[in-house]
Amino acid sequence: MPLHWDEKYNLGNEKIDAEHHIFLDLIVEFDSLATLGASKDKLVRALKEIGKYAEFHFLSEENLMIDSNYPDLEHHIKLHRILVASLEDQHFKLVAEVTGPSQVFDFLFQWFALHTSTEDKKLVSFIGT
Repeated sequence: MPLHWDEKYNLGNEKIDAEHHIFLDLIVEFDSLATLGASKDKLVRALKEIGKYAEFHFLSEENLMIDSNYPDLEHHIKLHRILVASLEDQHFKLVAEVTGPSQVFDFLFQWFALHTSTEDKKLVSFIGT
């Protein structure tokens, strides 16, 4: 069964949930392209799009944290930077064919699931809906 948005991914903040929905859609699109045998160039571009969206989304979350005086702001920002660096590493590995699309997809989904279910959940609990 293909991966799709599920209500269990909702954290209860409309803005964050909407952005997470888009984020997951981009990850699913990457997997679909890989499954359909898209060219390496197309996969690399799709991964680049995910990276650009991640940067936007992280800035958006960080603005919410600043606006709400989130006490774990610096830690959360540090995690965002680590995730962006890891994503860039996956990008370079895909370009160099050191890793394949299925490994990149696994990384992306684990990254999304772990970060949203732990750190973002704490954030939403603090700032509310």
